Amino acid sequence: MLISIVLFVVLFTIIALAHEGGHFIAAKRAGMKVVEFGIGFGPRLLAKEYKGTIYSINLIPILAFVSIAGMEDFKPSEDKNIPKEQMYFSATPLNRFKMAFSGPLMNIILAFVTLSVIFAFAGVPKTISNTIDQVQPKSIAEKAGLKHGDKVIEINGQKVIKMENAINIIHQSASKEVTLKIARNGKTLIIKATPKYNERLKVAVLGFTPEPVYEKVNPLMALYYGAQQTLGMIALMFVILWQLITGGVAISDLAGPVGIAQVTGKYAHSGLISFFTFAAFLNVNIGVLNLFPLPALDGGHIVFAFIEAITRRPVSEKIQKAVHQWGMIFLLTLMFLVTINDIIRIFKH
Repeated sequence: MLISIVLFVVLFTIIALAHEGGHFIAAKRAGMKVVEFGIGFGPRLLAKEYKGTIYSINLIPILAFVSIAGMEDFKPSEDKNIPKEQMYFSATPLNRFKMAFSGPLMNIILAFVTLSVIFAFAGVPKTISNTIDQVQPKSIAEKAGLKHGDKVIEINGQKVIKMENAINIIHQSASKEVTLKIARNGKTLIIKATPKYNERLKVAVLGFTPEPVYEKVNPLMALYYGAQQTLGMIALMFVILWQLITGGVAISDLAGPVGIAQVTGKYAHSGLISFFTFAAFLNVNIGVLNLFPLPALDGGHIVFAFIEAITRRPVSEKIQKAVHQWGMIFLLTLMFLVTINDIIRIFKH
């Protein structure tokens, strides 16, 4: 659990640095005054001012932030004499759009780069092997004793030549016990489990995924597959959102920081490829979610920039700040409830 927490903190801090770095670059290019770019929160441990911006490392070394003059009342400026033209609300709607959009864009770019590097060095997954990769937490597979690295030799007495055939048998065996012969660390084990029908997938599952078999590709093809996979992850985010709206996915299925920390540890245990692929997916998650047109998110700032661009009249600074502050309270409350749900799930199982 400690390793999971450390990896979670490091991973989310890198994601936050990319996100806030996007805002930082766009704000600087637009002539906005960036008061501070910091890593972590709480009292400052180290701070250095360079070209009018304070760069800091703070006591609680998780996540990152960028403070732009005039953007938020609850982040007071270090300098009360900042020229009005350098304040956030004095920027043009286009520049405010660029500033808000650049954070999520950097997350998506980081996901693309991560996936492209994976494909360049490890290759592209072309088929699946007989070896188990991920075992979902609290799944039937985990309760039955299946582990990462197990090799499926037989299912119901039939030799497994192609893993696809074994998976098809599992998919068609709802509420019927299946017998798996497993090779693990030079030993042969017999594991019995009963697949459960999954309403969303419309098949029976045990709760594991097999390891992919990778095929080497040249750097240009690695970039192509990196872009393809990134777009696929973005599309998946909208599918999940639609399922949330239609009830296909319950709110209780969502994971907060505690749940994500657990999953981070699971992926890290499965190897570097699994861990970095998960990191890319988290980057896409953060990028896409921040573009939703909700108060306190980057999408909320984009909405106000669009309103001003269309109406040629700015929305009151006081109204915008109030909307974003109430939005932040709502999001923090939601995060708190999801975290409580994560903790309840841990104690339930």
